Amino acid sequence: MLQTGITLLRRSRGRVRVFYTPRGPIEKSVMSDVAEVLRTLYERGLVQAMGGNVSVLHNGLVYISPTRLFRGGLRWLDVAVMTMDGRVVRGRPSSEWRMHIAIYRRLKGVTAVVHAHPPALLAADAAGLRLEASLLMEAQATVGCIASVPRVKPGTWELADAVATALEASGCRAAVLRNHGVVAVGGSVWEALNMAEAVEDLARISLGIGGRVVGG
Repeated sequence: MLQTGITLLRRSRGRVRVFYTPRGPIEKSVMSDVAEVLRTLYERGLVQAMGGNVSVLHNGLVYISPTRLFRGGLRWLDVAVMTMDGRVVRGRPSSEWRMHIAIYRRLKGVTAVVHAHPPALLAADAAGLRLEASLLMEAQATVGCIASVPRVKPGTWELADAVATALEASGCRAAVLRNHGVVAVGGSVWEALNMAEAVEDLARISLGIGGRVVGG
């Protein structure tokens, strides 16, 4: 494991920059899981080259995928670490860090979040199809239900609150973000990945059979 200090002072272009770092260990294994899951999402076509984000809550720290790095070549050292109040311990966290932290604050028992941009899901969403977990036994058993979040500007506290509220109010473990993708949560990052994949499978089936138009 990597050991953190208390406060790091670094000089950059003549300026001293202060990086807040809490006491305690940073777990390499957790960072490796975050990187591996995001690579898997990319390999399976569920995120674009620099899209999507993954995080794990472990011992009070949020391990989250970095911003603006190629997902297919992500390494454990690329993973950022934050505190639950939004302070950066290391790295450059995803622009969607607010959404991840809001979910962890509001949903008890959730320790992993996967946000992907699956193409079939986006197509079904654009077509106005409502995804019903009952169409696929795996989706029904894995996800149970799928919440819906209206279109909100990415990377904002408004989106963070909307997603956390939708999941909390519905009791669902996955939510479709209008014109944006899917958010899946779980007790492990692998569980959240499985849920995201189940939702994409459901979207493919819905497109194949025509689905049900929202409001129809």
